[in-house]
Amino acid sequence: MKRILFFAFLCLCVCLSAGAQALSPVTWTAYGLTFKVPKGIVVEEDTEETFLLNNSRFYITIQSLDSDGMTKSDLKSVLKDYANDDGVKDQSAVQEFELPQFFGTYLKGSCETDHCLYACLMTKAAGSGFYISIIYSKENENIAEKILKSFTMEE
Repeated sequence: MKRILFFAFLCLCVCLSAGAQALSPVTWTAYGLTFKVPKGIVVEEDTEETFLLNNSRFYITIQSLDSDGMTKSDLKSVLKDYANDDGVKDQSAVQEFELPQFFGTYLKGSCETDHCLYACLMTKAAGSGFYISIIYSKENENIAEKILKSFTMEE
């Protein structure tokens, strides 16, 4: 019995390790914005306005914001406006967070039959703003959060 439990534990550790390594960096070259996504995800659109990626588990949209005059305190209302315009249901409270190069806000909700994470990022240095939408199934919530927390920008 101990061998079976040990083997099961070992398999679990290997699976978790493999899942943690399943993210690889991708860059939106128009802005030098890099973040981690599941390996094999397909870039559908890469323009000055929009960076769109998807696979069977995620649908990720990133758009540049007109951030002239925008401040860190504006991020919450901008985020709520996007979520409301898109009809996001069961919205969580807006959470603030900070990355080395960004100030950010995010909320979670339901987008039709899927779950979604909406976020706004603003660079600390130049004040450039980005809107992010990650649509995912419930079992991928932790990965969606890892994607959000992986954003960096070339300086």
